[in-house]
Amino acid sequence: MHSELLTVYPTKRSLVLPWLLAPLLFAQAAVQPVAPQSKATVPSFAMVVTERFAAWDRDGNGTLSPSEIDALCVDPAVRGAEAAAVAALKRVVRSGKYAVPPLTPDGILNKTRAPAASSGKAEDADRADSTERAPTAALRPVNFPASFASCLRKIQTTPRVLFADETPDLDKCRQGPLGDCYFVAAVGAFVHRDALAVKRLLEPLPDGRFRATFGDGGSIEVSPLTDAEIALSGSTGDEGLWLPVLEKALGQLRRSKDPEKFAMETATDAIANGGSAATIVRMLTGHQTERIALKRVPRSTAKGPDGKPVVSTPQPAGDLEELAARVRREVGAAIEGRRLVTCGTGTEPQPPGISGKHAYAVLGFDATADTLLVWNPHGNGFKPKGEPGLANGYATAAGMFRIPVADFVRVFRSVGIETTRPVDTGKGK
Repeated sequence: MHSELLTVYPTKRSLVLPWLLAPLLFAQAAVQPVAPQSKATVPSFAMVVTERFAAWDRDGNGTLSPSEIDALCVDPAVRGAEAAAVAALKRVVRSGKYAVPPLTPDGILNKTRAPAASSGKAEDADRADSTERAPTAALRPVNFPASFASCLRKIQTTPRVLFADETPDLDKCRQGPLGDCYFVAAVGAFVHRDALAVKRLLEPLPDGRFRATFGDGGSIEVSPLTDAEIALSGSTGDEGLWLPVLEKALGQLRRSKDPEKFAMETATDAIANGGSAATIVRMLTGHQTERIALKRVPRSTAKGPDGKPVVSTPQPAGDLEELAARVRREVGAAIEGRRLVTCGTGTEPQPPGISGKHAYAVLGFDATADTLLVWNPHGNGFKPKGEPGLANGYATAAGMFRIPVADFVRVFRSVGIETTRPVDTGKGK
């Protein structure tokens, strides 16, 4: 956010008046002591559940269903702490990474104690939810109070305007508890290239809704965000609602194209389980994309003791030096030509500070240093314990880190590059 300083030059009278008034003000304060400010009590997760469960359980069967939780998430009358509690429940039900308790009052409240492995801080809930789900990972214990605190903080601090800054940026842009890194990575590259471009995508309407119009010609009207939807979406910090509105727009577009598959009440469910960054680049820009494969997974017919296919270890898609030369040439040309570039990791182990099965944006190429500037939609920070590199990771601030091209081709599986060729919308046929 930008601010301006207003300088006021004092007159002689303005310098004298404070000295004359000070004794009078002191005397008045002495006879009229300031009453202590009363702090509103913030209800706990358990208090909200206890008070509101009967109203949430609309069919009266004593258990919350996913559809009941969805209906609460999109209800504009559900606000504040109640919306935070509903969003905390929705996070767990939607994630697929948690051992979900019975959604009865006893089942929910018996899980309000933080598990021993967690610090119990609200930040843990955001970080746990923000990484793409790994199918082979063990289910995590639920920490509803941490998620509730995180949701409530987000509801209370998010400015309720579309753009609170004239020039949107990535400083506080964060992927939220959605599996939509592919979307946020592409949007991040888009915003970094042209801060005003995202403002041209979104138009506020007189009735409080928004119209999103994308580069490929797609357009949709988005209903106002509820408090729970804000808690469940990505964030731009203090810069407004533009990222969660874009997320909801994409969800509504997907649902409109396949209403049977995406029949849920919460639009962002339609984007929560992964997707293609290249698809989003095409949608945002109206241009086709090209792909550089850096790794390939050999096919295997072998099966493990559980009868499931054994996943082969990814192998380089070619000579590493040749791959690095191609990245320098093609990514360098794309960056110079102001075209969007994204990349992604696989499920194999990664250097510290880099997430697996995750999408990133490539924001810059330094030919002299032979490094790429990469942005993680988590917006994380990381400090290597030792010399930066494959073994210790790379210094990261607000999700951004520089990585040598020779390391880049070893870490990432593929690169997506925007071209100048328009997408075929079929409208000319």
